[in-house]
Amino acid sequence: MEQFALDNIETVQVIGVGAQDDFNLAQDFLERTGVQTPTMLWDPSFATWSAFGIQANSQMMVVTPDLSQGSSLIYGFNDDQQNEILSFVNDL
Repeated sequence: MEQFALDNIETVQVIGVGAQDDFNLAQDFLERTGVQTPTMLWDPSFATWSAFGIQANSQMMVVTPDLSQGSSLIYGFNDDQQNEILSFVNDL
């Protein structure tokens, strides 16, 4: 996710949403993985997950800045999923 955010910083803004663990574990994750570029949002209420229909870790979607359009849920983050994200963005 970090490298994808860096490689595509002019095209997309990557936002990570943490909700499953407590805030200290979320901070430990950032320190352990070195994630810096994506904006990380902590939401212990799961409201952001519910709003976008996310039900598990490693699910993501692409939304327009005004939230008017969004991709379907994307599972995982391999090359195919990264290309799917870029394709959605390029088609806007």
